[in-house]
Formats: sequence, C-alpha cells, structure tokens
Amino acid sequence: MNKFIVIGAGPAGAGAAIAASKLGEDVVVYEANNAPGVKPCGRGIPVIGELPIRVPRDSVYHEIHGAIMYVNGEFLFEMKGVLSGYIVDKTLFLESLIIESGAELVKNAKYIPSEGVVKANGMVINIPGSGVFAGGHPYYEGEKILAVQYRIKTSEFDDSDMLEIYFDTEILGYFYVFPAAPGYVDVGVGGFKGFRDLKRLLDAFIAKDDRFRDRDRVKLEGARIAVGGIKYGYIRGLVKVGEAAGFVLPLTGEGIRPSLLSGYEAARAIIEGRDPIKAMDSMDISRAIRIQRRILEYVKDLDPDSRAELLKSLPMEVHAEVSLGTLNVGRILSSLASKPRVAAKLLKFIVS
Repeated sequence: MNKFIVIGAGPAGAGAAIAASKLGEDVVVYEANNAPGVKPCGRGIPVIGELPIRVPRDSVYHEIHGAIMYVNGEFLFEMKGVLSGYIVDKTLFLESLIIESGAELVKNAKYIPSEGVVKANGMVINIPGSGVFAGGHPYYEGEKILAVQYRIKTSEFDDSDMLEIYFDTEILGYFYVFPAAPGYVDVGVGGFKGFRDLKRLLDAFIAKDDRFRDRDRVKLEGARIAVGGIKYGYIRGLVKVGEAAGFVLPLTGEGIRPSLLSGYEAARAIIEGRDPIKAMDSMDISRAIRIQRRILEYVKDLDPDSRAELLKSLPMEVHAEVSLGTLNVGRILSSLASKPRVAAKLLKFIVS
C-alpha cells in the first residue's frame, strides 16, 4: 500500500497527518530533527472554534483567558473574555497528535529536495511526488523577521492565565511575557531589527522588571518568522504547507494554528482529488493572513508616533478581531461606531 507522505513534523505536518489518517490513508511523517517542534516560539494556540483537532490535555501548560496590552510602555487595556487558548509543550503536543492519528513518525530523517529522497538511519528512501512539504521557514521565499526569547526560571507565573504584550512602535514589533512550563516563563521580543539589537532591547526590558531581573536565564533562543504573507508552491511535487508557504499571521507572528489548518486542508484536498492550493486559499485563515499583511505594509510606512496613535485608537474588541484574524465586519463596525474615520481606514484593508 502506498503511503501518504508528509515532510516535517511541525504543526502543518501534524495537521496533514491527522487529515490523511481520518480519510483512511496510511501516513508516514519524516522529521529531520530528533523531536518535532524544536523551533522556539511562544507556544500559544488560540481556540476560536475552527481547530479541527483536540488539544491533548497532557501537553497543556496553561489555559489562557486574556492578555494585557501596552503601547510603548503605556498600559492600553486588559483584554479579558475575548481571547482563550492554551500554552503547550509543543513537542509533546505534536508527537501526541501524530501518534494519535495512527501515522508513522520517523525522526532524524532528513529530506534532500535536490535528490527527492529521505536519508534516515543509514537508509535512502525515495519520496514520490505527491504529499505535503512542511519544512518550515528555511523554505519560505517571502519577508522574515527575527524573534529572540529567554526562558527564565521563576514560579511567579505558574498560576497565570494571561499573556502580556508590549507593543514597541520603534521596532514595529512587540515584547511578550508568556507563562511556560511550571517554574518558568518565556520573555521575548520580535520585530524588524537584527539579533544583536533585539537581544540588547530584550536585556534592557528584563532589567527594568523586578519579576525577572535577578532570575536565572536558563536558555536563549532565536528564530526567523515568515511575515510576508502566503507564498504557495511545490517542492518536487510536494505542496508547501505551514510556514514554508507563509501560514503565519504577519501582525502577531502566530503560526501553530494557521500552519496546522493549512496542512489539514491541503492533505484533505490531495486525497479527495482537489487542488490543494485552491483549497488552502479558500480558508478563513488565508483571508486573515492576506488582510494582516496589507495592514503591516501600511503601518511599515508610518512613523513610530503614528503607529502608536493607530494602536491606541482601536478598542479592545477590534484588537482581538485583528490579532486573531476573525475580522468580522459587523463586530468591527459596532466597536468603531464612534470612530467612523478609523472604521473606514480599517475596512479598506478588509474588503479590498
């Protein structure tokens, strides 16, 4: 029996494995590393009713019920009741999804695109030209930014159910404080700066906060994030999914949910004989990525003060609609009823 091929055991690869297995396929997932999910990130997964998987309970560190937002150090609002989700152990989350799907997971299995083979455990395996390619940001052709984060040892956030977001309009990005594994917190920054500048800014951010100023920094991590919007394509007949195809929300850097959805939908389309690119392009999350990218292009042309003014002009509900990618026109118009100019400007990006 021919197996359905998935290259990469990240969120997109896991989504593809689940969809293909549900449709009766015998699935094999090849992962280049010794574990899936090694790319550092905030490990957050919003839950807004469209996720086609069950989040394994044993992979959940924290349930999240809101976020506290700041702009250039100034408190903006506490966003409670309009955001829910999880912080997960990403490796355990992905392994659990793939194993529960019944797919075979082969680790330390590197795909060589130039040869169309996987090299694993001293073997060379020919890969047919059908399946999904979830190789991540190294295979993405659009714009990328850098994120840098520390894992800091502290139990102060063990009972936290809130995220902290600190927009910085100078770097066109934000600092974040995400509860992590018990006894730890992830503190990071992402934006349009190089590694040295971001690390310097992150060190200064930590030095100003007595919650982690003198705590042990047990790990420093950095990663590229695809923010240039969706770039569809194939690698030797395998359709790109996940971050390799740009399934990351450009304004927030959120990638687990969009990537998982892209892999799931692409695998379904391939097995059902449909065009996987058309199938992915028709998803709500694809529309959200396109709109966020247009907004990002707009704010890139603004000066830092104008960026701050824009962020402060948006009510909490609109921030939630934009950041989560739900972008419900009715709810946005209702929230901006007293600000017609802001509403008109925002709707221009949504309906264009």
